[in-house]
Amino acid sequence: MTSTNMRAPSRAILNWLASAALLAVAPGLALAGVGLTPSGPTVAENLLRIELHLDRPLAAPLDMAHVALFDSTGTPIRDAFLDLPLPDQSGRNVTLLLHPGRIKRGVGPNLALGPALRSGQSVTLRVDDPQLDRPLEQRWLVTVPLRQRIDPQQWAVQTVRRGSLQPLRVIVPAALDGAAAAQIAVQDPEGRRMSGSATLAAGEREWRFTPARIWRPGTYLLRIHPQLEDPQGNRLCSAFEQAEQSAQLCKDEGQVAFVID
Repeated sequence: MTSTNMRAPSRAILNWLASAALLAVAPGLALAGVGLTPSGPTVAENLLRIELHLDRPLAAPLDMAHVALFDSTGTPIRDAFLDLPLPDQSGRNVTLLLHPGRIKRGVGPNLALGPALRSGQSVTLRVDDPQLDRPLEQRWLVTVPLRQRIDPQQWAVQTVRRGSLQPLRVIVPAALDGAAAAQIAVQDPEGRRMSGSATLAAGEREWRFTPARIWRPGTYLLRIHPQLEDPQGNRLCSAFEQAEQSAQLCKDEGQVAFVID
């Protein structure tokens, strides 16, 4: 692919980034037993999803009766989740959806019950499905809601040395979705996708890319899949609470240029 194809139709963009995904490895998410994202110490009040990362598929669907959120007093937060765990194709990643009706302001469940999470409180997730090797607990401090679309122009690309295999570090203002490692790729100065491995770090607030070949001088591009989201469901083209966002298809990739001298 040459640099003139940067504005190619969305199908070409998806294919280009899908091929990059085959090279993206996230060892920080492949834990023995169970891990989860968000993995950092905080979550936003409008958190939409939690992802479990398993070392093997479950024999049966995750039983949501064994999934609960507790407030700082140890009291269960009722009706926090949809009873709809969503495994991916591999069966090793399971998404837990918090009730979107409690997140979106002005709709029935939000008006009747309020948000499941409230800024300033501590909450604890507990998953004790008997299929797991051990119960999983994660505690978070709830922070203010994040209701803006993802803007890659706010990302900070750290400088790397020419002639090195130094990992490229991209710092983002807020945590990305657990799948984001495979949804960002690097285009070299000749317009080709760079081979290498990608990981998420620092509570999904940092994307790291280790190239298979040394960095050469020139202008590079981060190319960001149109379907990239954060744990609140915000996307490149719209925020989760934006009117009719669920019917809006994000077609345009994000791009961030950086230069190696």
